[in-house]
Amino acid sequence: MPITEKSAYRLSVELKADDATVNVQVIERESGDVVESETFQARDIADSIKTNVALYGLSKLLQDRSSDTDSGPEKLDAMREVYAMLRGGQWEKERKAGAPVVSAEVEALATLKKITVAQAQAALRKYTKEQRDKILSNTAIVAKAKEIRAARENSDVSLDDLA
Repeated sequence: MPITEKSAYRLSVELKADDATVNVQVIERESGDVVESETFQARDIADSIKTNVALYGLSKLLQDRSSDTDSGPEKLDAMREVYAMLRGGQWEKERKAGAPVVSAEVEALATLKKITVAQAQAALRKYTKEQRDKILSNTAIVAKAKEIRAARENSDVSLDDLA
């Protein structure tokens, strides 16, 4: 049975570099009212573990910003790109124009179920991560996703007439 209940609350997290704080608000979904908030000061972290906290943050940035890449050498390459960007003083990655907005697996699911991509995404949100992983690893979906990836890579569509 899919899990469909959403929490009555959401979090808003703001990183403020100017005063080295993390500001967190608990917001009631329905009303939008702030129920509770807290400001966490980086300077209050004990000196003996500040490096560990910084390394943990770097580790999470590398993992989070390469999360769209499968594990293996490609994942490490993606992490290297993130690290190079951070070393260069760039906090946010520029968005790539024309990149697929939906995974090949979700597109495959939509195609096989004869529904729209939006319907497939909405349906998947009703399941836990483990359930979604099981659904998207179905052999028919995996095979169709492979076809979709190949078609994306081999697309020779010209837009010259619109330029």
